[in-house]
Amino acid sequence: MADVLSQTTPAMPLTGGTDAARQKAGAFFAQPAIRKALPAIAGIGALAVVAAMWMTLATGPSRVLYTSLSDGERASVVETLETGGIDYDIDNATGMLSVAEDDLYRARMLVASEGGLAAPETGSEMLNNIPLGASRTLEGERLRQVRERELMLTIGEIDGVEAVRVHLATPQRSAFVRENTAPSASVMVRLSRGHSLTPPQVSAIVNLVAGSVPGMTADAVKLVDQHGRLISATADAGTDRLKMQADHEEKLRLQIASLLVPMLGEGNFSTEVQVDLDMSEQTSARETYDKEGVIRSETEMRSSRADAAAAAGIPGVTANTPPPAGELVDGAPEGTDAAGAAGTTDSDSTARRTYELGREVAVSSNGPGTVRRLSVAVALSKEAMAQIAPVTPKQIETLVASAVGADDQRGDKVTVVTGKFDPLVVTEPPFYETSWFAAILRNAVALIAVILALWFGVRPMVRALKRDDTAEQGDVAAPVDGPVDGGELQASNPAPPGATRDNDALREQVALARSLATQQPDRAATALRRMLAEPAA
Repeated sequence: MADVLSQTTPAMPLTGGTDAARQKAGAFFAQPAIRKALPAIAGIGALAVVAAMWMTLATGPSRVLYTSLSDGERASVVETLETGGIDYDIDNATGMLSVAEDDLYRARMLVASEGGLAAPETGSEMLNNIPLGASRTLEGERLRQVRERELMLTIGEIDGVEAVRVHLATPQRSAFVRENTAPSASVMVRLSRGHSLTPPQVSAIVNLVAGSVPGMTADAVKLVDQHGRLISATADAGTDRLKMQADHEEKLRLQIASLLVPMLGEGNFSTEVQVDLDMSEQTSARETYDKEGVIRSETEMRSSRADAAAAAGIPGVTANTPPPAGELVDGAPEGTDAAGAAGTTDSDSTARRTYELGREVAVSSNGPGTVRRLSVAVALSKEAMAQIAPVTPKQIETLVASAVGADDQRGDKVTVVTGKFDPLVVTEPPFYETSWFAAILRNAVALIAVILALWFGVRPMVRALKRDDTAEQGDVAAPVDGPVDGGELQASNPAPPGATRDNDALREQVALARSLATQQPDRAATALRRMLAEPAA
């Protein structure tokens, strides 16, 4: 065999490219070293496939790093993250940049240290950049921008707010305008994914902006989010009424529960409360006076005048002439008054009194939320009532009415009934809807994938390699040393130590023959025919 192989001519190139590549690949994998390393290579490949599947199924949570960035800023941040070896993800629709949750703060510190994003300009820097000789209008606009920038930086510190824009409308005051327009503001906030502003946060932002501008009220501030929803709108009257009514009803329910639980026990009664509130707001003013009054001061003036020879009548007429001279007559005159000769008297009196009247001014205001009517319904368990006998449902009704402050004049109504209570059955969710089942299912799928990869991928390759090794060991058997008897070879005793070198040479020849049969099958077939051909006579 060795002589025939040594007499073969050099190999000629094969014409078929595909067959040649296949033969070369087969020859490469037929090498003993490669054949022994194939199980390890297959195992590593299977582990890599399983790891890829695991990473796909169990992807860690990601956090938003930046949302509203320009293309230049986004490119700078991406370059910084790639330099630091941090994996990132960019949303093609919004341009949002996100990283793994474990790398969030490291990415922020890296971007800040590398200068990937410029720090926002503060108000003091904007004031320092005002050019010399600027007009008053330019200075006013710059001051407004400084106020807007400071408000943006302050609101951006609130949890859940990623970006914010503030627009202030502050009209210029003038002494020649009687009515000045009040300032107003508009604020637009971009919230993080899954975040929303609570009512206290909305109120805080509105009051913060209103308190930063002189003359601005909270009603003049409008707050919207990135979806265009107005979130600073005050609640309408219907919403306020429902909320106030629900709070009042819940308060009464808690009062009834705290009263009945020690007596009946938990779950032995149910309560429903209906409150009718008066949401109208009334303001009235009243001013009254005391009808009788009190004398504060009194002044009285009196005057009198007497004239013995007073003339009667009108001066200048005949009737005003003096009477004739009197005659002396003995005795009293007849038909005359003795005192009339003394003359006439005039008197005048004036009185002035000042009264103090009582005055009362009263202003009353009735806010919304007055209870107009109250209805309470209580259902009691018959078994629980039997345990607290001799207490009757009528007594329970009186007790509940006192607890809620029911008023018969107002039309309040309290109803108490007894009956049989069915036990409350709490239905637990099925096991496949729990969180622990999802984790177990994900791990089980990964484990099954590993087992299938080992069973259908690695196991056939290992069995094929073992089969090839067994065939090779059968070909490289010990040399036959002994006579031939009856057409059968007699196996001789083990080869002596001196035959080890011959075995190695035979193994090399067999390997060479196998390589020749793999690379040049035509030449190997020709050589085999020559070996098996009968010698010429």
